[in-house]
Amino acid sequence: DADDHNIAIYYPTSAGGGCKKLFRKIGNRSSEFYPDIHEIRRDGSYVYEEFVETQGTDVKMYTVGPDYGHAEARKSPTVDGKVQRNADGKELRFPVILTLSEKEIARRIVLQFKQFVCGFDLLRVQEGHSVVSYCCDVNGFSFVKNSRKYYDDCAQILTEHMLAVMKPGQLLGFSTLDPLVTKVGNVDLIEKSSMSPLH
Repeated sequence: DADDHNIAIYYPTSAGGGCKKLFRKIGNRSSEFYPDIHEIRRDGSYVYEEFVETQGTDVKMYTVGPDYGHAEARKSPTVDGKVQRNADGKELRFPVILTLSEKEIARRIVLQFKQFVCGFDLLRVQEGHSVVSYCCDVNGFSFVKNSRKYYDDCAQILTEHMLAVMKPGQLLGFSTLDPLVTKVGNVDLIEKSSMSPLH
């Protein structure tokens, strides 16, 4: 069930034990800790995987095609279950610079899932002297919550993509690094934006 977000994290006795239950945000809560739960659930079919430590953040990644991505970090619900919000009541997020390996993960997800507009979650884990990223969830068709630049870029890339499918021979000069149209007379038709290609 893709809508079932009831995830349980079981802590070893060496870390104090107990269980943290994650769920879709309810008000300003996204998880609760239960110190007396030590047994795993056996009332259904579950996927179990090793818990990885992420220094308290999750990376939310949004792609538009295999060569464009937008990434934001948020406080992980595993920290204390309290959702950080800005003055407008939106979940607080911070811009992220992707590593080369994260850009390659994004490209492969778009191509393998055949999902041109796609959102997924990355976990950054410190392993020795380096940081390794793991994709822990692919959400499918998903957009950034609040970024004018992302929507400008997304509209331009989708326009080019659709035109290329409909009339491939006429778009040899188009590039997502430049605006499709800047001015006709004194009117701005499409605002020029600095794109953030993955490669």
